[in-house]
Amino acid sequence: MVKEKITSLKELLEVLPECSGKDYVGLIKRIELDAMDFSPYQFWTKEHYTRNCIVRTESHELILLCWEEGQETPIHCHAGEECWVYLLQGEMKEVRYEDEKQTNIPLPIDEMVFKEGRFSYMNDEMGYHSLENTHQGRSMSLHLYMNPIDTCQVYNKEEKTFDWKTLSYHSKEGKLL
Repeated sequence: MVKEKITSLKELLEVLPECSGKDYVGLIKRIELDAMDFSPYQFWTKEHYTRNCIVRTESHELILLCWEEGQETPIHCHAGEECWVYLLQGEMKEVRYEDEKQTNIPLPIDEMVFKEGRFSYMNDEMGYHSLENTHQGRSMSLHLYMNPIDTCQVYNKEEKTFDWKTLSYHSKEGKLL
């Protein structure tokens, strides 16, 4: 793969089909993207963060998540897939958890705050995680999954169980669903 920086969504979409396996790590380290490049995919609601699919193939999925202030994910897994999160705008907090087998209550094991231009990596061997927009305003994060994810386990606080959830998009390829 070329060592040059990737500075536009167009460039990213051109390079993604050439990637496999460990190529994704190098790809993420090369991106320096501007949030304005993603305006066709930016959709927001006050009720929850939105999952906006930019592209989905058999080998990868690129999703823009749009977060209003304070919005967060539940604690969840990635159904065996790898995920890189690149923060385009704002500030996010990621908390990682291990599953406490005896009580079935996820225990926090690590926490980090990352800002624009930084990325995070997650897979199920690392445990579960949650993300929260800690910015005073909107945040946008770009999620690259090595293989698409249709379902994942989500922690149900009331029942103290992990339940399988079918994932959906708020928009696909710039069109509201």
